[in-house]
Amino acid sequence: MRVVAIGMFVLATAAATPASAQIAGSMRGLSGSPSIRGDIRLPEPADPGLVRGVSISRDVRGVRADIEAGRQAGQLSRSEARALRRESRRIEAMSARFSNGGYTEAEVALLRGRTEALRSATVTKRTQGMQGK
Repeated sequence: MRVVAIGMFVLATAAATPASAQIAGSMRGLSGSPSIRGDIRLPEPADPGLVRGVSISRDVRGVRADIEAGRQAGQLSRSEARALRRESRRIEAMSARFSNGGYTEAEVALLRGRTEALRSATVTKRTQGMQGK
């Protein structure tokens, strides 16, 4: 009985050894597979024409002027105007971060979408403020 138990232990150990060696080797990049770190690539910057066409700051300044006009006309409350201004600063901060390495098409689409959402929210809140009077 003891001989059978020792034999099974030896077989189990021998069967597990090649599998653990293969796993350890592949994790270190020694098995011929590409390294995990080398596969990550950043997206290519958008073409120069697209970057020149990005006018996010100008659009955000226009929306911010609408926010101030709505505040002066009494169409926006103080807290509504503050929330809208906060979102405009977030968009400008994102634009500054994205511009460091050049804009990608996805980044331009994101910035334009958020700017358009801010413009829409400003118009909606100003219109609701007019109806309340």
